[in-house]
Amino acid sequence: MSQLLEDALSRDGVVVTRAACPEAASAACAACLAAGLEGLDRKLALPQTMAERMRGPSLRHFVPVCPPFAPCFAAALRAALAGEAGAILVAAVGRDAELRELQVIVSEPGAAAQDVHSDSNFDIHAPRLVTVFIALHDLLDERMGPTRFWPNTHAPRCFPPGGVWLAPTASLAAERRSVWYALRAGDAVLMDARTWHRGGANTSGTR
Repeated sequence: MSQLLEDALSRDGVVVTRAACPEAASAACAACLAAGLEGLDRKLALPQTMAERMRGPSLRHFVPVCPPFAPCFAAALRAALAGEAGAILVAAVGRDAELRELQVIVSEPGAAAQDVHSDSNFDIHAPRLVTVFIALHDLLDERMGPTRFWPNTHAPRCFPPGGVWLAPTASLAAERRSVWYALRAGDAVLMDARTWHRGGANTSGTR
């Protein structure tokens, strides 16, 4: 199954794995969520910079998790890497790949949808990057603003007839199919970092 999913990642640029963090690690996911929200509270308590004041209040937060990682984050990472998601990553980027960053994303009620974007641009000479989203709680309602993905946007071959990779724009995205995945806590989405995507609008009453 892992080989089929790795093939899907290479083919489509995005793939979902169920129970990437198995039931035994669900407590780690809950602890990561709690730790991430505590980190957010600390971040929001800091004085704002001039740029932050000019931008106004943000309802989508990116909370960095810095090494040495808290035990809950280390446990969740170990659980994910020991299973199917880890096998896909090894096939995609090798065993000597480096972790670039780790963060908790929090969307508040009322958060607007992001612009369609990619995490990196296509460069045949650059190391391959894979972004992994692990659900720390159930995300079953689209009104909560889950990430929406545009499959088959990660490589030049996805853009015939010219065969040149295109950076995402709203008009280009409107012409292509997009998907979101209903996730249970511990599920993961693996995405080639060049794949178009965006965080959705949170129109629910739930953080």
